[in-house]
Amino acid sequence: MAASIVPTYRRPPAIYRVARALRWTGIIVLVLLIIYAGSVAYSAYEVAHASIQSRSLSAVSVQNGVIQISGSFTLSNPGIYPIAGLALSASVANDSGVHLGAVSVGPETIAGHSSALFPIVISLPIAGSDAAESLLFEDQYIEVAAWANVTYAYLFPLAVTLLETRSWGAPFEGFQATVGRPVLNNNGTVSVPVTVSFSNHASFLEDGALTFTVESAGQATCGGGSFPIDVPPGDSYDQTQDATLSTGCSPVGGELLSSFTIDGSTTSLPPEPIP
Repeated sequence: MAASIVPTYRRPPAIYRVARALRWTGIIVLVLLIIYAGSVAYSAYEVAHASIQSRSLSAVSVQNGVIQISGSFTLSNPGIYPIAGLALSASVANDSGVHLGAVSVGPETIAGHSSALFPIVISLPIAGSDAAESLLFEDQYIEVAAWANVTYAYLFPLAVTLLETRSWGAPFEGFQATVGRPVLNNNGTVSVPVTVSFSNHASFLEDGALTFTVESAGQATCGGGSFPIDVPPGDSYDQTQDATLSTGCSPVGGELLSSFTIDGSTTSLPPEPIP
């Protein structure tokens, strides 16, 4: 009878076991990296096509010679991973492409599947800028641009942008301030009728006063006065009052200087020549 052969098990050497473990670990890591890269690529595509949205970018105030346009922007993150280092910049130009002003906010981090709101205020000084000054008196279109350079998933740079055109309603659309012919009063004084007219096409109530001064050609003050202003959005204003002139002071060839005061702040208006 033949002897039975009992198989023997030889344990692989340690170096072989380590190599096999490393090989499986590498495969698992590679699969995880492929899954991560695929999810990042898909999420980055979604984020790259997400748009910045402007909200209520029409609240306007005029304070101390500065037009302030306030509102907010929102940016959504439809992806899985966070958007980090988000610094949002916004600018305003008129319909001729003249740059008016800009502002930056941030940086912020937006978690995945969420959105962030960015309140902004863009200040446009009127003095020395015909383009900004025209916003007071002319309805027009303005171009609003916003952009943000961000880091997505802590690794990848992305850029998102907004460019849109909005209609602008001037608070003193069609503004006219005119001086009529001098009139000799019964008491011997001389006065001139001063007429102010405009339409409020802005979004805020104009509640204050418009003060005017009549100057001669030699820049001497001949007289002045003040109009109360209480003009809701969409309403027009047309008022006339007499200004008594100083003795011997002629307004012919001079200027009508005016300014308006709203909420305690005063802004000068362009001088109007007197024929």
